[in-house]
Amino acid sequence: MIDVDNIRGIFFDLHGTIMLSPDLPAAWTRWFTSLHTYMVRQGSSISRDEFAPYVQAFFEKPSPDFADQGLSLYERRLRDLGHRLGLDLDRTTLRDIVNHTIEAWYSDMYVDPEAYDVLRDLEQRFKTGLVTNWDYSPSIYRLLADYELEDYFETVVVSDEVGVAKPDPRIFHVALKRAGLQPKEAAYVGDAPEDVEGSLAAGLQPILIKRKQVMKDSNYIETLLGPRDRNLVDIDNLITITRLRRLLDLF
Repeated sequence: MIDVDNIRGIFFDLHGTIMLSPDLPAAWTRWFTSLHTYMVRQGSSISRDEFAPYVQAFFEKPSPDFADQGLSLYERRLRDLGHRLGLDLDRTTLRDIVNHTIEAWYSDMYVDPEAYDVLRDLEQRFKTGLVTNWDYSPSIYRLLADYELEDYFETVVVSDEVGVAKPDPRIFHVALKRAGLQPKEAAYVGDAPEDVEGSLAAGLQPILIKRKQVMKDSNYIETLLGPRDRNLVDIDNLITITRLRRLLDLF
């Protein structure tokens, strides 16, 4: 059980924790289709099958070597992709591609129905914040405004803005500094390996949310993190919940 007396802040992941998708493969397919359509529209004759290897692990690759002032990481990735396809994408075109592909990705996503009540309760008693990996920060702020979530987070840290992403503990250090908290005073709620690894490395209390409908077996933690990560995780120190409302039982 968490020592509630020691916790003054609770940070959250966004995708898979607050925002959910009924069908992630379908979301990826919409994103892929939208991106391929735009590249063809810009003059590429590449087929869908030929295009697929170009975007494999698109968001996991290191930041492109070239740096363009004022461009988000997503826009830099797209410009690099354009170069590899023999296309020179100007800023207006990049922004258009970003907006349409992100819209395709988010088209059926929704806020966990329990999120509003849970956040409303917690933000009255704790410092609350959002720490998310995302390559285009303006869309996060727009999303928070559109879904009326912005008032629930005192601190918002987006990887695109700060130049580091989970599981790098430095992204949590930014959030802690902005909130005026020490690591031992904060918990982090997320649904993915990088959430657990990063928050532990930064000294926060990790809380892993794995909803019942997608929990495979009792060895989920070991399966999720894999053999290479077991030495990073003290299983006894990792709290798991199956729904957001369980946070109100913990705190």
